Amino acid sequence: MTLTRRPGKTAQLTKLCGALAAGALFIGCGSVDDHKVLKAELVQGLHLEKVQTQNVVDELEAPGSVIAVATAQVAARTMGTVLQVAVREGDTVKRGQLLAQLDERELAARRSAAQSASQAASAGAGQATKAIAAAQAQADVAQKTYDRYVYLKDQKSVSPQEFDEVAAKNESAQAALEQAKAGLRQAQAGAAQAQSEMQAAESVASYARIVAPFDGRVIRRSVDPGSLVSPGTLLFVVEDSARYQLEVTLPAEALRAVKKGNTVRVQLDALSDKPLEGRVAEIEAGADPMSHTAKARIDLPRDAGIQSGVFGRGFFARGEKKALLVPKDAVVARGQLTGIFVVDAGALVHWRVVTIGKTTGNQMEILSGLNDGEIVVLNPGAQSLDGKKAAQ
Repeated sequence: MTLTRRPGKTAQLTKLCGALAAGALFIGCGSVDDHKVLKAELVQGLHLEKVQTQNVVDELEAPGSVIAVATAQVAARTMGTVLQVAVREGDTVKRGQLLAQLDERELAARRSAAQSASQAASAGAGQATKAIAAAQAQADVAQKTYDRYVYLKDQKSVSPQEFDEVAAKNESAQAALEQAKAGLRQAQAGAAQAQSEMQAAESVASYARIVAPFDGRVIRRSVDPGSLVSPGTLLFVVEDSARYQLEVTLPAEALRAVKKGNTVRVQLDALSDKPLEGRVAEIEAGADPMSHTAKARIDLPRDAGIQSGVFGRGFFARGEKKALLVPKDAVVARGQLTGIFVVDAGALVHWRVVTIGKTTGNQMEILSGLNDGEIVVLNPGAQSLDGKKAAQ
């Protein structure tokens, strides 16, 4: 008996099985997609606010650095070896306080010699005064004797020889008096010169004590014990720590709007969280022809955190402008990007990159990336809110 193969029926069965398997797979996959429901996570406790354009002060920002109103470069005024350095950089000093001491032995010797010379000259002037007194007495007697002999000569009571002797004695006495007076003048001049030299020696001897010129702070020290210094050698730099100014650079076109006495908002990097208010103290009369800028100095209030060299900015009011402001806490930084969480019409939260402008107090100006009337999250903190739903 011979078996006959039917290829057509087998092929049909194979196709049917494949179709059933594919159908089952399709039905199974379709049931998963149909039952999967995606829901955004609901976030509670978010503080939302609709931002609106508002009028704010239009300010000109001018960068600058803090400087001391008074700064003294304390230099040596005589040659000598430094024996002692009494202060360090950063120390607070009072006017007249010792900063450094030079070897004053040679200066003291000069002062002693000048004092001795002054005393000797004074003694010489005293002797000259006594000599004048004696010469004056002799001259008076000689003059009176001469006057009597003149009368006796007229009366023919004395011989010419006697009269001539008396006249000669009188002339000698008067000459001695004039000589004594000249000696006194010379002695007095010598005494005055010796006194001046003594005062100069005492003044030079005082140069051995290097003292603070005013109350302030030592910001630089360039001398150590054992150093040999000469006149003009810079030893210390002392600044008046009671008064500081912010020296800023202004564009030439701003000189018309900035006036002496104007109030200026100041922000210092060292006191970034502390707003300051200053007043324009000085303005250059004209702009620099090369840079087209001018300098202005702003008096700063007294504050322990203010020091010379600190970078700062002065903000000069020049009218009003419209701006979008948001609290600083609403701004979130991601790497080098800055953004804000914005809530759309469906209450979904999206992080949007924005460009920020000036900061005034707790408010930041948004230059781009945010529109008037949009709703933002004020307290995002460190939460990841992108794509979540804000509970309202």
